[in-house]
Amino acid sequence: MTKLLAAIAAVGLLSAPQIAAAAAPAQTVNISVSADGLDLTRADHMRKLRNRIADAAAEACDPSDRMIVTPMPDYRCRRAAVASVEPMVQELAQAARHGTMARR
Repeated sequence: MTKLLAAIAAVGLLSAPQIAAAAAPAQTVNISVSADGLDLTRADHMRKLRNRIADAAAEACDPSDRMIVTPMPDYRCRRAAVASVEPMVQELAQAARHGTMARR
């Protein structure tokens, strides 16, 4: 299992539509999220991976250097970002359970 996790140290890219302003079109932001040190056959490690993804989505959707018109976090963007990567998370978990390599 360690070899599998080493091979998929970078889970993939988190694509988050980011709304910069009401008039501006959505942007796509790609961020790598690491599964390093996680055993994706364990539920508690899957929670840790999903927490890493949620943190990356928060950073992509509400970057600290952004000029914020409203202080509210962009939860819609965060939900869309997390949902966009969930199929890959499921694929990696299934590959870990079967001891096979998932596509990247």
